[in-house]
Amino acid sequence: MARLSERIAWRVGSAAASAVKNSRRLLNLRLLLPPPISFYCKSPSYMAPFPSGIMSPVVDLFVRELWKPIKKHFGYCLKPESKVRKLAKAADDLKENIDLVKEKIKLGELEGKKPRVQATRWIDDSAKLVEDESYRIKNTYDGRSTHIFGCSWNCFFNYRISSAATKKKADADELQESTPKNDSIFSLLPPVGRELPLPPNIMGQNRYMKEIVACIKQGTMSFIGICGMGGAGKTTLLKQLNNIFSCAAETHEFDYIIYVEIGQQQDLDTVRQNVASQLGLVIGKDESTTFRSSSLYNFLKERKFLLLIDDLWQTLDLVQIGIPQGGRLIGPQNRQMIVITTRLQHLCHRMQVHGQVIMLQRLEFEEAWNLFDANAGCNRVTNSSAQIRVYAKSIVNMCGGLPLALKIVGQAMASKESEHEWKHAMILLRRSQFHKVPDAESNLFSLLYISYENLPDERTKHCFLFFVLAGYDHYSYVPYAINLWIGHGFLDEDDDIRNNYLRGHSVVGCLKRACLLEEHPRGENYVRMHDIIRGLALWIVQMQQGDRHNNKWQVRLCGEPMEPEEWSTAQRISLTGMNPINIPDSCSCICLLTLSVPRSKIIGSVPTGFFRTAPSLTYLDLSQTNIQELPSDVGALLNLQHLDLSHTPIRAIQMELQLLKSLRYLYLGHTRRLKTIPYGTISSLSMLRVLDLYNSGLFSVDRTQTYIEELESLVWLQSLGFTVDDSESLHRLLNFSNNSLKFLNVQGVEGLQFLHISPSLIGIMRAHQLEKLMFRGMKSLEELLIGETIMASDWNFQSLDDLILVDLPKLESIVWKGVVPHVCLPTLRFLVMYGCHSIKTLTWIKELPCLKEIYLIDCGSMLELVADDEEANTSTAAHSFPRLKLLGLSQLGNLQNICGGTLSFPCFQRLLVYKCPMLVKLPSGLMTEERLPLILGRQDWWEQLCWEDSSMESTLFPFFRELPASFRGNFVDVGNALIM
Repeated sequence: MARLSERIAWRVGSAAASAVKNSRRLLNLRLLLPPPISFYCKSPSYMAPFPSGIMSPVVDLFVRELWKPIKKHFGYCLKPESKVRKLAKAADDLKENIDLVKEKIKLGELEGKKPRVQATRWIDDSAKLVEDESYRIKNTYDGRSTHIFGCSWNCFFNYRISSAATKKKADADELQESTPKNDSIFSLLPPVGRELPLPPNIMGQNRYMKEIVACIKQGTMSFIGICGMGGAGKTTLLKQLNNIFSCAAETHEFDYIIYVEIGQQQDLDTVRQNVASQLGLVIGKDESTTFRSSSLYNFLKERKFLLLIDDLWQTLDLVQIGIPQGGRLIGPQNRQMIVITTRLQHLCHRMQVHGQVIMLQRLEFEEAWNLFDANAGCNRVTNSSAQIRVYAKSIVNMCGGLPLALKIVGQAMASKESEHEWKHAMILLRRSQFHKVPDAESNLFSLLYISYENLPDERTKHCFLFFVLAGYDHYSYVPYAINLWIGHGFLDEDDDIRNNYLRGHSVVGCLKRACLLEEHPRGENYVRMHDIIRGLALWIVQMQQGDRHNNKWQVRLCGEPMEPEEWSTAQRISLTGMNPINIPDSCSCICLLTLSVPRSKIIGSVPTGFFRTAPSLTYLDLSQTNIQELPSDVGALLNLQHLDLSHTPIRAIQMELQLLKSLRYLYLGHTRRLKTIPYGTISSLSMLRVLDLYNSGLFSVDRTQTYIEELESLVWLQSLGFTVDDSESLHRLLNFSNNSLKFLNVQGVEGLQFLHISPSLIGIMRAHQLEKLMFRGMKSLEELLIGETIMASDWNFQSLDDLILVDLPKLESIVWKGVVPHVCLPTLRFLVMYGCHSIKTLTWIKELPCLKEIYLIDCGSMLELVADDEEANTSTAAHSFPRLKLLGLSQLGNLQNICGGTLSFPCFQRLLVYKCPMLVKLPSGLMTEERLPLILGRQDWWEQLCWEDSSMESTLFPFFRELPASFRGNFVDVGNALIM
């Protein structure tokens, strides 16, 4: 009792000393204020009211600083039982929550889920408090010595046990409030796959879907085959499987869902790269095939994956790709499975699909009618006309239960409302069957022909047919397809090239609505054509030309050889692929109008004499080949209108090019080795509408200025890409009377320390039209100033898509004057900085509304991508980097931070970090509850990262991918690693 009295006296004395000290300070303040009218002390209740005056602050301090602490500590001595009882109740509640969370973790781990570090730490902390503290206090109290009336008169014991119980109850309450919720118990899972777009109104596939899903879940088969004729719905079924298991990531049945399109052009390197990209892996192109295959194999061999292979035409060697093949278990634990689709049933057996082969059957009439009606909307019409309903049923029957035919023919009939229109369609369908070729799919083509006939005009029909010359098996780049149409004369109806491109995008939209093209998962700038539709287009060409036996259009997707007689009779030739392509030098190609061999790196030359045999050639595409020079007989192509030599190592343009008086479109962009264009060549091509010399080779100042002078004579020029390397040429080009400049590369200007981009340099109209802008190799440039004090409100780069700053070692800052970045660059999508060693930050980029890709490479002084903004708040954070998807950081030796934690990245997908030793912290804004980005880097960099919260490391680790030893960190490597 004496010890307790001493302890209480000490606490009271301490409180009193503090109170006196505080009272003096408060008293001095109160003396400066007018006295209150009255003051009543309400606690304790037996104290009488005091008059107002100088005693008021003293009494107030006594109550707050002395009486309440004394009452609290005396209370510990009086009612220990109630406090221990409250602690026991809180401990029991906490124990129930611990057991509940443990049970959820146990069930989740059976499904392959990984608990978060916060959840396991909460269990450990809670269990320690419950078992080691709360129960000990309760047991100690229960074992106390009691006296009369069952009470303990040991005040010191009561005080100690009450104090401990009160503190532990507060801890228990705090832990109770922080109990992990369902969505915070487990780590976010790596992206098992990506959802693919599906057509609406899918019919007749539920029974197949249930059967295949059951097989996958039970693991009874390692391989599953889906067979059926073209247009039966194999691809749609496979995409549904992809989406089911990709969206069910929380069940974690598979670590990865991999969707690969093969088609007739089977290339193992392309397939391997496609698989690696979906896994987030980077495999070096310079490595051997064996090494690349082993990289995939070693990554996948211990992981659960579902590989979906679409449109197989020949046996695919999965071992060479790197797909684990041996030792798979049978049963629910089998988590390495492969599903293939093919038209050829024997391929399933050759691919070891011996047990489970799903044969897609034609739709029953009711399902077929529902699908047709969903696309044609015919119920509204047929309900008002019995005759139209008869025609509609007949059309459905003619479609033979094939989903693709029902969908496309239904779309073609969507606008038909009169009996005459439906009758005409019936006649058209019946008549087209008499023109079929002896082909297994000819009946289907004759049905789909109505969708072609229903296109709005002849131009759209021609564009549809010529799309097959674009070459890619699975997708085509929309601007490339539009250039192809323009080059064949389908869209160049007026002098405004912008209208031509708008018209081209309109045609793409029309073909999409007719279901003749479909958008590719890579985005709106990419489209694909179903191989049945491609066959339809070639079939229509044959029918129109009466060419049932000799194909005048030769479209080869695999680089298979063409015989000399095929060259001699062909009108349009499109060859793509990595197999050697032999262009003949002797056979006569008098009928040849189009020759397109893009992306064929094996082609290194065109044999001398070939162009003399093809005098009718109007369209020649040799882009992305290894062509270094054209033969001198190129001058024989007097009818040539389109010539594409972009992205080639060509060194010189032959003098004979001046003879091509009909040439309208000349593409020489990205020809870095080009050194010579003979004087007078440009001006002699008087019909040119497009001339692209963007990022081409360096010419002398005299030659450049001569070329600019020659441009003045091109009165039809509508689109110009150009490269200049001196100030005078730059000013002359920007003052060029024609407003055709679209792509501008300013490179190697010597002695230029300050560049002011303003309305006085680039006028409003020219600024509006620029689409690509590059500054390259200006060694002395220190500042780039954009804007001026007094600005026109409409001066901006409203069409600029790419901004590229390369090899500007002294550039320290980009300054904005009189204009804000997001208004000046409203459409900028692509930003590259390479070899800019003096710039330290790029804070201005954070609010660019359309910015999707950023590449920062070899910028030695870069300290921070976006510096902290003291004025930043929640609203600005919500709008920062609104569309950014890809960020590549390579060889930034001093980079310490990407940005502050207040910035958001709502669309972010991939981050690459290479040789950034000072970057030891990642911004929390990269992560959201819905999605985490893939992070690519070296293992030693990952291990040195510091984390604000240790759970952040465990959450992000499943999303980390190590870069290969062959990775060099240049722009090509970084771009290839980030592009999905």
